Amino acid sequence: MPDIPRSLQLALTWEAVSSGSHIALRDLQGDDEPHLLGGAPLVPALAELAPHSVWCIVPAPADPQGLPPGIATTAIEAGEALVLLTSDGARVLIPQVQVFGSELEPGAFVRWRLLDASGMVSPSSSPGESGLLLLQTMREAIDELTRLDVAQERPDLREAFLDLALPVPASLVDALEPLEERRRDLLLRALRLLAIVDLASQDHGTAVTLGQITTRTAVMRDLERSARQSVAVGSFRRLTTT
Repeated sequence: MPDIPRSLQLALTWEAVSSGSHIALRDLQGDDEPHLLGGAPLVPALAELAPHSVWCIVPAPADPQGLPPGIATTAIEAGEALVLLTSDGARVLIPQVQVFGSELEPGAFVRWRLLDASGMVSPSSSPGESGLLLLQTMREAIDELTRLDVAQERPDLREAFLDLALPVPASLVDALEPLEERRRDLLLRALRLLAIVDLASQDHGTAVTLGQITTRTAVMRDLERSARQSVAVGSFRRLTTT
């Protein structure tokens, strides 16, 4: 299972974090230093925003996920963002992370930036539609990788596709409770497929031609795009409190 983006963790636990729940805040911050929004403590700053809907996006250079150009660059550098729909329009929270410490004792300073994202709208696809598209793209990827005999060169990828039922972090299990089952299943599958795409990008194997590498890259790019869109759809929430 990949690391859970901070934006996703916050989307799933917005009510609890913004109301000051120590457990939800602990799950969000992990080994980080206390988060800030601008120069203010995170919790009271979030409480003032009062969004009615939130969702996480994981944008990429060729797939900004609907973000305005100026904001897209910042979000792509961060690798994630949290979109808020409020009575005043759309806004985006982007975590700016400064890592310190070591692998054994990691830590990070996290300062969230709040930016106006006028024109952004909630994901248009339903969980069912996104799930079918993701499943189709996944099957096409498996067929193409099988044709390229990736199973011989990259047995780790074969096993990853065969076993999508990976362990889910305990903090995510708790955070997923507010989601309806279809969104929860879609989100988990999308996150797992993004982890597979990351695994595939680390090594193309040794006995492959330039044409095979190009084809494999295109297959993974389509799968990644579908998984990114599914993260947005799966994480979308209408909040029960504002």
